[in-house]
This record gives sequence, structure tokens and C-alpha cells, in this order.
Amino acid sequence: LRAPVVVFGGSYGGMLAAWLRLKYPAAVVGAIAASAPVLAFDGMWRGAAAKPWDGNLYWQVVTRDASAAAGAEGACAPAVRAAWPHIDRL
Repeated sequence: LRAPVVVFGGSYGGMLAAWLRLKYPAAVVGAIAASAPVLAFDGMWRGAAAKPWDGNLYWQVVTRDASAAAGAEGACAPAVRAAWPHIDRL
């Protein structure tokens, strides 16, 4: 059976879907990559949109999502920050 293949994924799975399409364009005719930070990696910017790599930019966006400005409870981002030392000790 030969049928067109479209891959789907969200977040990490979305990055895998996009990269699968880039790596095997003859096998995968399309990719839906929802909430996939595929440009959050060094070397992914090309052409006129090229920008210097800023490894903190992705985490700034993630942190904003956990802020009151994005609709989260005001204590959300500070609570996540406070949890990291406990996670690191595991």
C-alpha cells in the first residue's frame, strides 16, 4: 500500500514531526507541529531571518506562560522556580 504520509505532534512530538519531514521529504508529505519550539535550537535560523543564538529566549517564553500576564495565577512562576532546587536534589 502506498499512501501519502502526514505526521502530527505537539511540543516535543511536534519537533520530531517537523524534523522527520525535513530529514525524509520523499517519505513524509507534510507535518503538523503544534507548540513545537523547532527554532529554539542553535543553528536553526537561516537566511534573512538569521539571528544570533540566545539560549535563554525559549525559557523566557515558557516563563511568561506561567505568569499572571499570560493568565496564570500570580504565584505560578515563583512556585515553579522554588521547586527546581528540590527537583535537582532527587
